[in-house]
Amino acid sequence: MLKKLLILLLILPIFLPATESPRRYLEDYLRVRGDLSGNEFVHHLQGHVYSLIPGEKSMELFAYEAYTISRIEITEAGYRILSKEVGLFLDHRTRQIMETWRNPFTQETLPVIQIWNDPVNQSFEYDANTLPFIRQFLPSTDLGESIVYHSEIFPFYPHVLSRRLYGDHVQSEYFQSAELSEYRARKLDLTNTTLSSVPCETSFTWIAPWLPFMKMGDRQGQLLFVCKGSKLAGGFDELPQQLRTYVEKNNPGFASAPNLFSEPNATPWTYFKQRSEAALETN
Repeated sequence: MLKKLLILLLILPIFLPATESPRRYLEDYLRVRGDLSGNEFVHHLQGHVYSLIPGEKSMELFAYEAYTISRIEITEAGYRILSKEVGLFLDHRTRQIMETWRNPFTQETLPVIQIWNDPVNQSFEYDANTLPFIRQFLPSTDLGESIVYHSEIFPFYPHVLSRRLYGDHVQSEYFQSAELSEYRARKLDLTNTTLSSVPCETSFTWIAPWLPFMKMGDRQGQLLFVCKGSKLAGGFDELPQQLRTYVEKNNPGFASAPNLFSEPNATPWTYFKQRSEAALETN
């Protein structure tokens, strides 16, 4: 009887779910998010941007198309995802990339500043004391044939743009938003341990302040981004032609992922500040 029990204990780990080990759980997450081989990977999103104003009916303001281009690097303490992010605002009727936008709240025609975030990096480095709690840091939900890794983040910190200097472009001395992300993969794909990158579908919901180019600093309200997409097996070359052409013409550095980890991460507000400061220096 004892011999049979020992044999059972030896073979039991073979049949345990792939996510049973904290290390394996982290690696599965990273195979869904990215590519553990170190190759570049791209998540492509499409969606819409709406207004959220207390006491007013929401309006669709833009169509939206975005992608992140990334790579995973291995460190002594774990892993890092090195990324750049592009977000383009489109006319929601024609789906053409917008250079100017007529603000329906102020009737002012404004130049559109697209989203060029570099870098957008994340660290997944855990010591022996924190790794056992990986499911709390990177939660998931079992949906039968698929698993969804998700995150709900609520940034709140002093704003990079001060009201005194940027009152037309920022609503508060504090930045506050909500970022809700999902990465859905088939369990059958996850069991294939030869795959360094597992196919996945993505969704992204973002509640954010008015963007600086909208000049809505003195008005209540927020933006709601609702987007869905997937990880592209063909990387940058698989993105829609209009998107690739725009990037290659206007900011070709965003056709490849970063090579080095750097901080802090960029946002539309830090990018706006950099543009504003550069314009002052040239005047």
